Amino acid sequence: MRVAILTGASSGMGFAVARRLGQEGYTLIVNSRDPSQAVKRLEAEGWKVVGVPGDLAEAATAEALVGMAERMGRLDALLLNHGGPPVKPLLEIPEEEWRRYFELMVVGPLRLLRLAVPLFRKSGGGRVVAITSFTTKSPHPGIGLSNSLRAALLNALKTAALELGPEGILVNAVAPGYILTERIAEWNRAHAEREGVTPEEVARRTMDGIPLRRYGKPEEVAEVIAFLLSERNGYITGQQILVDGGLVVAG
Repeated sequence: MRVAILTGASSGMGFAVARRLGQEGYTLIVNSRDPSQAVKRLEAEGWKVVGVPGDLAEAATAEALVGMAERMGRLDALLLNHGGPPVKPLLEIPEEEWRRYFELMVVGPLRLLRLAVPLFRKSGGGRVVAITSFTTKSPHPGIGLSNSLRAALLNALKTAALELGPEGILVNAVAPGYILTERIAEWNRAHAEREGVTPEEVARRTMDGIPLRRYGKPEEVAEVIAFLLSERNGYITGQQILVDGGLVVAG
């Protein structure tokens, strides 16, 4: 039996990864504030799954997730994911939001990783992937929290990859481009409001800048993540893999 913990797994890319790992035979421990509907959908497809509700920013959530894996006797894969922060320019972000989203986007994932490492060691190694964003390489205006905090997590995970590699624990990130989820709809609405145009116009301009001329699908991101989380990945660690349809980004 292989066991995977997946946070932010109720919808979008997180749910697509859960479904893909279910197809590969993993027992799934899925988390979000309310994973009940995701659990029902995954169970209906025939996958072994248990839900652990909770906010990733809270220490009790990480403890509950790792406790569930401990009861199963092992941990093989860990997906670090969460909902995106508000779409807001850097200088409009109040200090309280910096603190709140730092807990969610940096402290929470690293806490869960730290608690998971003993189980990975017990299992003889493991695989970790965080979902970040292509904007860690090419920051965009209007999303100061995402640009800053995802970059902080990315560099922490690169450090973890260096430190945990000798133990067979591989740590990577996957940076999606424009993927067809509710988050992209929020992005389009926010930018349309600021620019005085329609969300459809924002979407058209966005797709004009993607060589494949379309948004990506959550399942396309999930395929890459499933490989990185599996034993098929034996020699990739400390990397951020772009899944962005060919966007040209700096860095």
